[in-house]
Amino acid sequence: MTTRFLIPAFLLVLPFAQAAEKHPWANFKPGSYAKMKSTTTVGGNKTVTEMTQTLISLDAKNAVVETETKVMGQSMKNRINVPLQTAATPAKAPAAKAPVASNETITIGGKAIACKCYEMESDANGMKTTTRACSSDAVPGGAVKVVSKSTGAVKMDSVSELVEFSAK
Repeated sequence: MTTRFLIPAFLLVLPFAQAAEKHPWANFKPGSYAKMKSTTTVGGNKTVTEMTQTLISLDAKNAVVETETKVMGQSMKNRINVPLQTAATPAKAPAAKAPVASNETITIGGKAIACKCYEMESDANGMKTTTRACSSDAVPGGAVKVVSKSTGAVKMDSVSELVEFSAK
């Protein structure tokens, strides 16, 4: 399982945060960043990942985001060109229960952050997964906290939390 490669793409644009009027990077200036820490346990094996996403450049159509990921003593960096607008016709998502939205305040580094949180459940291929994702327009990239639990053929618990950010 390559969660270290899936997490950065997921955190660039939270799939549940479609209600936002602007893209999660559009309100910030280059140099803004968000640092997340993720702990994932699969079948009793625990992996801790740190990921820092930094806005390198921004124009009317695209944001360039550099992602540095550290996991198991290894570090890698990559830059991704993120379109600020979605395609006119989004791909049809698989049938699932509609996410349940709520508002919550989460404190990061002594700062209270107003968040929009979404809870979803899915059941596929013998795996039942519940996910709670919280995002905020006040945080570069939007991601604040994601908690996911799966049961079935394989048990998995994952928590990704914002530990530090700078909004320029």
